[in-house]
Amino acid sequence: MSRIVAADDSRLQEGIYFRKEDRTGSCYRLLVLNINPDTSRAKAKAAIAIVWAMLEELKQGVVTELRAADGSVSVGVPHGNLKCLLGFGARLFDRYPDLSRPNELKRLGDQPSPFPSLHWSADADRDAGEGELALQFTADTELAVARAVVEVWMLIKSQRLPFEIVTFHSGFNRDDRRGWLGFHDGISNIEYDQRRRALEVVRRDPPLPPDPDWMLGGTYMGFLRLTVDLEAWRRLKREEQEILVGRDKLTGCPIESIDQAMHPVPLAGCPFANRARSAEYKNAPLPPHGQELLSASHIQRANLNRHRGPMTDDDNRIFRQGYEFVEPLRGGQLRLGLNFVSFQRNLMHLTNILRTPGWLGNANFGGPAVTQPGEPRGIDLVELMSGGYYAVPPKGDPFPGAAIF
Repeated sequence: MSRIVAADDSRLQEGIYFRKEDRTGSCYRLLVLNINPDTSRAKAKAAIAIVWAMLEELKQGVVTELRAADGSVSVGVPHGNLKCLLGFGARLFDRYPDLSRPNELKRLGDQPSPFPSLHWSADADRDAGEGELALQFTADTELAVARAVVEVWMLIKSQRLPFEIVTFHSGFNRDDRRGWLGFHDGISNIEYDQRRRALEVVRRDPPLPPDPDWMLGGTYMGFLRLTVDLEAWRRLKREEQEILVGRDKLTGCPIESIDQAMHPVPLAGCPFANRARSAEYKNAPLPPHGQELLSASHIQRANLNRHRGPMTDDDNRIFRQGYEFVEPLRGGQLRLGLNFVSFQRNLMHLTNILRTPGWLGNANFGGPAVTQPGEPRGIDLVELMSGGYYAVPPKGDPFPGAAIF
């Protein structure tokens, strides 16, 4: 069901940078919370409202600790353009089964292998990504997102709020617009004028199951914390990498074909003068007949401008925001990867991409399911360290989604 609406009437929460004028926050935190056992719905609602009110002040540079004795504000702090987003996980609806639950909102962590080609990391490396509540913080500075986490923690302590911090995940945006693999990243994201339609929950036409009324105007968030095997990737030759990705590593130009010597051939005329963001650059052309290896590249598999059987582009578009991370391990090792954050009007749009053969259902990253001698093979490059699905209701008072309590 489609509709045309003005961009400024959106009730989508902050932290979803879907408008053309939006500038994505450089720093990222996802704070995961659970509600203490035996907490009533009324007490949970009141506690969430207290946290949300504090965060609304923090966005203005108001810190509780720096208020005057009479409660007035005489000293402010740089707010760093802090944006706050609240999501409800499947566990919240398990806790309070009489809440109106979205149909597709399920626990990701309950599944031994949630996706055919994207598996959980070893148990020792896994981390919690699912909880009853999620607070996403994005900002221009590391201080702003870290302070938001700390102030929530201290508020829970000082007011004995019925919450337990499960974990938080950190990330950042790269100003070089590349990923850990060295390639340009995010080139093929949805165009600005199409994002809201892909994001926003609207009434569905039968026979599709309806979303609960409280989600209309909101969206759903998929959070996948992915680790990347950079050592394995850098053992590949550059041409092998380019064939698996489907782009030239230096310019980001799409690969148009692979010649008989297995050399990738970039799209003719690219890079285009003064047209670096052109449609030809962002969306690689369909490979010609006989280029099955190129058809299995990552950008061809992940490109939702392709029709895959009965499912169309409109059925499966997602808007993704990536925040990379790096963290130390014992023994002088590092773990690095990507916080893959997607927003979509239906969670099945994300799961379809990761489960359907021809997309990423039969490839961990890129490459054909079956290769011929001498051809570059697919690579098990990515593992799922943590993840979860969240309902992100529209803006509301005293906090988004308060009406369901």
